[in-house]
Amino acid sequence: MKVEQWLEKLKKLFGTKGGAFIIIGLIAGLALLLIPSETETPETAEYTGEGITSVEYCNELEQKAEELILRLPEVKNCSVFITLESGFRYIYATDQHVREESGSKQTDKTIVLADNTDGETAILVEETMPKIAGVAVVCEGASYETQRRIIDLICALFDIKSNRISVQT
Repeated sequence: MKVEQWLEKLKKLFGTKGGAFIIIGLIAGLALLLIPSETETPETAEYTGEGITSVEYCNELEQKAEELILRLPEVKNCSVFITLESGFRYIYATDQHVREESGSKQTDKTIVLADNTDGETAILVEETMPKIAGVAVVCEGASYETQRRIIDLICALFDIKSNRISVQT
């Protein structure tokens, strides 16, 4: 069937040429919604398990903190050691059903799975980074003023209290 014939049938069905174009536009819009996009937004991305480990994350933080401290003019050499309170925390999408039986409520939770090329995968809703428990910094010959500056820098960098930071010379 040619497009002109199809348009004529729609025109007869809806009475006007403009009505047919509206229907065609709606069909085209629905088709575009059904076509998967190449890029996923962070809200709909699925967790594939290919992230970094807590140890790798900690090592990256230590390296970046060392690089930052070494930018202070008084510091020639330093080492940074970080301890974490916990590892990464993942929250997955769940389907929850509440049933009332004989006056008590029972909740059934199941993790929502999505199909992908590797099979079914749980949908990640939120990822929480590990919290820092403490930071130890060792600097050669740092004065008291330099130690104070390093503590202030680490407090601002990791949003932790100064009593969780130790700077030694």
